[in-house]
Amino acid sequence: MKLHHLRMTGIGPFAGTVEIDFAALGASGTFLLEGPTGSGKSTILDAIVYALYGQVAGSATSADRIRSQFAAPTEPSIVDLVFETPSGLHRVRRSPEFQRPKLRGTGTTKEQAKALMWRIGSPQALPAAIADTAGAGDGSEVIASRLDEVGREVQRAVGLTREQFTQTVLLPQNEFARFLRAGTGERQQVLQRVFGTETYAAVEKQLEEMRKQAKRQVDAAQQTLGTALARFTEAVALEDEDSAALTEHAAALRLESLASAADAQLAQVTARAAETAASSAAAQEVEQTARTAAEAARTARTRIDRRRELDQLATRLETEKPEVTKASAALERDETARPVVEVLRRRDTAAQAASAAIEALAARAEETRPAHPDLVDLLAEQAEDPAAALAAAADEATGAAGALKDLVDLETALPEREKQLDARREALTAREEQLKAATVRLEERPAARGALVTAREEARTAASGLAEARLALAAAQDVLKAATAADAQVKAVAKAKETAERSLRTARARAEEEATLRRRRFAGIAAELAADLEDDSACPVCGSHEHPHPADPSEDAVSPEQVEAAETARRAAEQAQAADAQALALAERELAALREDAGEHTPDTAHAEVATRTAAVTAATTAAARADELETQLNAFDAETEKATRAKEALALDIARERTGIDETGRTLAADRTRIDEARGEDGSIAARRRGHTARARAATALREALRSRVQAESSAAELAAEADRALAASGLATAETARAAVLPAQERTRLQKQVQTRAVDETRLADGLAEDGIADTVATDEAREQAEAALVAAGERLTAAQTAAREAAGLAARSAGVAQRAGSAREALAAASEQVRAVGEDAGVVVRVADLATGRSADGERVQLSTYVLMWRLDAVIDAANARLALFSGSELELQRDRGARGARKTGLDLLVLDRRTDQVRVPETLSGGETFFVSLALALGLADIVMGEAGGVQMETLFIDEGFGSLDPETLETVVREIGRLTESGRTVGIVSHVGDMKSQIAEQIHVRRGADARSTLTVTA
Repeated sequence: MKLHHLRMTGIGPFAGTVEIDFAALGASGTFLLEGPTGSGKSTILDAIVYALYGQVAGSATSADRIRSQFAAPTEPSIVDLVFETPSGLHRVRRSPEFQRPKLRGTGTTKEQAKALMWRIGSPQALPAAIADTAGAGDGSEVIASRLDEVGREVQRAVGLTREQFTQTVLLPQNEFARFLRAGTGERQQVLQRVFGTETYAAVEKQLEEMRKQAKRQVDAAQQTLGTALARFTEAVALEDEDSAALTEHAAALRLESLASAADAQLAQVTARAAETAASSAAAQEVEQTARTAAEAARTARTRIDRRRELDQLATRLETEKPEVTKASAALERDETARPVVEVLRRRDTAAQAASAAIEALAARAEETRPAHPDLVDLLAEQAEDPAAALAAAADEATGAAGALKDLVDLETALPEREKQLDARREALTAREEQLKAATVRLEERPAARGALVTAREEARTAASGLAEARLALAAAQDVLKAATAADAQVKAVAKAKETAERSLRTARARAEEEATLRRRRFAGIAAELAADLEDDSACPVCGSHEHPHPADPSEDAVSPEQVEAAETARRAAEQAQAADAQALALAERELAALREDAGEHTPDTAHAEVATRTAAVTAATTAAARADELETQLNAFDAETEKATRAKEALALDIARERTGIDETGRTLAADRTRIDEARGEDGSIAARRRGHTARARAATALREALRSRVQAESSAAELAAEADRALAASGLATAETARAAVLPAQERTRLQKQVQTRAVDETRLADGLAEDGIADTVATDEAREQAEAALVAAGERLTAAQTAAREAAGLAARSAGVAQRAGSAREALAAASEQVRAVGEDAGVVVRVADLATGRSADGERVQLSTYVLMWRLDAVIDAANARLALFSGSELELQRDRGARGARKTGLDLLVLDRRTDQVRVPETLSGGETFFVSLALALGLADIVMGEAGGVQMETLFIDEGFGSLDPETLETVVREIGRLTESGRTVGIVSHVGDMKSQIAEQIHVRRGADARSTLTVTA
């Protein structure tokens, strides 16, 4: 995979749009990504990873950090990446989700994340795709437009997951350097981060939890078995001996024996229940026979009592028969006379109503005659249709009153309308005065505006130097920071120099001590050889078998162990001296850089310069704020002038309209007054004239209604008189008095009806009783009654005895059945608990064996945890790949090995050893120099990248980044490292070095410069 172009808008500390042309940067094979710590170098790497995978490079870092805090609330953040893989040229564009202001109302709403991916048809279309800042896809084909689709297409094109990509494109050299310096316990954490094997540690944790859960399940199952056994023994009421046997089987988990013993006990309980059930059934049959006999005796006695009751009822009915016959005849006469009497009552009421209607008409006519005699005259007998004539007169008067209704309202409103017209004329005069005052105020405003414009221009002139003043202040602050740091660095250089000189003296002393010991050892070597001589053995020096004068050891003889200890001390002193010398050189370079930045300034002069520049910025800022304030006032003044002008014009237009309206209203009022005068006539007002018409209409209507009532009453009286005559003739009653006499009082009628109804009910009851089964043939003598009572008492005694026996048998059977049922349920629960113990035991055994194997507790194998084993296997593969790289870096002088011994307090199997071919000695990583540490860690990082790319199917990364680790190198080693990194580019790769070390700038020509401003925003420039 090769990166071509990256464009970022509103990403991290970059508020605006920045672009990086990786193709131009990779012309020489290497480029430098440099800038101070915290300036935003890692943001570029995060942006590349986010464009491809929608996440940032660090697995522990949230993708929310990708959006810049300086981006406008309404504008999206965008990452646009063009890259190339064996499958072709591709372009991917992503925008993270963010909260933007709502288009309507207040608050914010979520803008969802977006992603687009194109396939660029040919290299010739590459410039057009890069120049497409709007994301239109010029010269490209859209292949994915949703987040999930883009994720799949990136995986298909790149061939790496995000974790694999970050392990290959961003070499974890710094993590491996930390691994080399880490303690034994910390190494496992470092490798876990690098290799991404947290999953295996999680598997260990999950298996351990499963093992604990399995143990809890086994305990719970065994507890359930104990509870089920206790329930079973209680249900079958076992003896202590039988109960102890079952408990022993359960405790030893002899589940088959437990089941057999429990089944035997259950069989005994079931047999007892069957025996008692048979006895209970027989007792119930005896009880049923006794109950049948008792019911027959009770029925015989009941029939005798029933026949005696019916005989008494028949005797009473015969005695009451004459009186009931007389009552029935009286009720028949009453039924015939009551309708006739009702018709006679209605006839008399109608006659009275007709007389009252005649009198009411006469009274209404006398009341109406004084005001409207012509209406009363219409009632004369010679008139053809008085009612029609009265209706016509009422309609005529009503029409005349209705015609005056609108004029009445018009007459009533005239005073108020005249008052309102006067008020409008007064208001018009006041508004004309307002118009004159507004005209005068507008004529005075141009002079006031001129004064505001003059003041604004003066403030703008004073604020015009603000940008230059700020730049000068920032430069002065940088100088002050450098001058202050230089003063502090002088002390650091002095201290480093003192330390370097002291370590140099120590190294020389240790070297002299080693040389002295070696000289003394060489001087006493003859005594050591003589100590090993034996008779008849050859001398290793002269070869003689005789040793007449062997050398004697001196008192100050030196042993090999003393020489080896001196050599170790000398090497340690030399390493310390080299480190101190490197620290002195770095401190001196830092002092020189600070003095160059400070120039001729001291901290005091720099402080004075900052104060001067600060005052200038404050003055310009104040003037700028004053100019903005005056500009706001001027805009408000102009807006107020415009508003006043529009108000004046609107007022003038309203005055003209109001004047026209007043004239029109006056003319209308005069015309309405003329109409009212004409319509009033001789009456005092239109209202009085209308009331007169209304009163005539009401009088005519009242006479017509009285006339209609009289006619209707006379007609109804005549009809009812004829109906009464017909009803009396049809009833057979001679006269009206005879009919009225035949009608019974209500209370008497009710009494007689109840008497007749009661006899009918008794007769029915007598007939129904004699028709009952066996009643007609029953002998109801006193002797028969006594015999039936004695038979009933004897049958009851036999039934009571049978019921007692059946009840006792049923109770015993129910208790036995309950015991059998509870025993059966308890046996089922015991069987289920036994099966649960068996199943849980089998499952738990598998879980425990797997958990012990994964957590290193198993007796089989090396007792290594799963996560540690994976790290050991992964580390072996990386070491093999890294040794091939390390052979090139070190000239085959260094080789990595995994320490399979027990170095350190814990045997993790994750320690490294370094075989030094120069001395054929095995070294621990702590003895490596700064340059050697860098070579080894870089080789490990490249080895990991080779392994990951091989596992991904041979994916090749043509663009790599190496992050940090260069600050610990001296200039000579740094040059060597850069040269070795350059070898990585011989296969066509482009390597980006991420560093803030100043000396790297002179080593690499192509550079990306990232700088952080005083407002915390970063800028990016490219030198290519």
